Amino acid sequence: MTNRYDLEPPQPKPLRVLAAITSAITIGIGGLPTFGVPLSAQQTGWMVGVFGALAAVAVAILGEQEVTPLSSPRDADGTPLVPARPADGTTD
Repeated sequence: MTNRYDLEPPQPKPLRVLAAITSAITIGIGGLPTFGVPLSAQQTGWMVGVFGALAAVAVAILGEQEVTPLSSPRDADGTPLVPARPADGTTD
């Protein structure tokens, strides 16, 4: 049996993608000493901390450009999005 959700295209998930990328880079930085890069635990911790903080800011900034805020929805041109009126002209 097919339901309507099987027929709709998947929704983009920009924040998940950005978070996955930055997480992978953070894991890579943390693993550098494992692969022979001469870093102390303190240096590795500092690098992971700094990149983690920068990654959080990047996800927020880039994510804001990809999502529609519910508090003030607007289209790409900045025009406010408003609910469509019913075809019969009635209002709620």
